[in-house]
Amino acid sequence: MDDREEIDQYDLVEIIQVPPKLEGVIDVGDIGVVVEKYDHETFQVECVQPGGATKWLERVHVRYVRLRSKDPYNPWIEKSLADIPIMQRSIILGMWVGAIFGGLIGAAFGAITKTLNGILVGLVMGLILGVVTGALTAALTVKTAGTTGGIGVGYFTGMVFGGIFGILLGALTPASLRMSAQAEGSPVLDALMSGPFDTAMFIGFLLSILGAMVGTWVGGRNLVPRNLKERYRP
Repeated sequence: MDDREEIDQYDLVEIIQVPPKLEGVIDVGDIGVVVEKYDHETFQVECVQPGGATKWLERVHVRYVRLRSKDPYNPWIEKSLADIPIMQRSIILGMWVGAIFGGLIGAAFGAITKTLNGILVGLVMGLILGVVTGALTAALTVKTAGTTGGIGVGYFTGMVFGGIFGILLGALTPASLRMSAQAEGSPVLDALMSGPFDTAMFIGFLLSILGAMVGTWVGGRNLVPRNLKERYRP
């Protein structure tokens, strides 16, 4: 042990030799987390399978293991999560969250017209914008928050991106669509869709809220707490 870095609780270790009494239970190459340190040479190690089930939980001597990575969570462990494609999972989650809340917001906005047709149109537009905004927000949240940023970073990422994205969409809204909304005869729609600036601010506000919801959800879902053995994956 003198020429090796000391192993502490919650460190990740790799089995380099199988103890005779544990043959058939432990395999060379198994990776586990030190859940308890009895002394400088003896540890309680848990090996967790990709699905989350415990493969084994045994007392292991230092001669049979080597240090794989130090706590807290570091890039090596993140690379070891190959069985969980975080980007793909996050985009799918973002699309679902975006579709649900986008549809609700769109339907609520369409209800301003007090017609079934207006509600349905708002619902469809909300679903489309929700899916697109949710997917893009989720992908960006993975880049900014990763597995350590959590809800805070996800919230601000979604809010800023959704606002900018909504303003761009609002500025590019065809004049014919604004005229169609104004033709409904609603004072609220007239105020919100009277010009490119008003439309851009309104859509930017709605997508900012939607993006914040998606970013918060994705950032919180991807957060890996420190010092929690059940979140390590071998």
